Amino acid sequence: MKKSYLLLGYTLFFLSLSGYASSDDTKTITEQFRSALLCQSKPFAIEDKKIIAELAKQKITIKKQDSINEIEYYFEQPIKVKNVWVNMIRYESDNFVTSFYAKAKGDMYKFAKLIEVNPILRSCEEPIPLNDTDIFRKEITPITDNNLYPDTIVIGQYKDSKPDEFYFICSKFEAN
Repeated sequence: MKKSYLLLGYTLFFLSLSGYASSDDTKTITEQFRSALLCQSKPFAIEDKKIIAELAKQKITIKKQDSINEIEYYFEQPIKVKNVWVNMIRYESDNFVTSFYAKAKGDMYKFAKLIEVNPILRSCEEPIPLNDTDIFRKEITPITDNNLYPDTIVIGQYKDSKPDEFYFICSKFEAN
């Protein structure tokens, strides 16, 4: 037990040095992932080797993709976000949008209700192109003359997914 607290303390210390921790140092890395997935904070990338080593001790594996701005986080012990479990999160970033994409397992419809997203009506024009697999959408920030692309949560399910498997994405737009 003492080792767990010591490990958590080191992780939070290294995260605070790297600038990836929130201003609230009591927030664990799991809470930071959860917050970013729900668009309550900006998605983030962890690239500091010391922090990556500490995360490995917590059984969180990080895989950098071919793209410079794409990193995947795999959780041996899934994290709970509202009523669903997430074992993989992908960070993607470019000059315009930063996103966290999560593979989730649980009741997609209850999750959608908990985070108050709306079903997508295919007959209306959407400000952002959507995939055929997207089912729900919630604009976190309002569309205005100065903010044409709102921060958004999208929930969807691939055709070949099991009934309790789905994805959700938090996208935060940098420039409008």
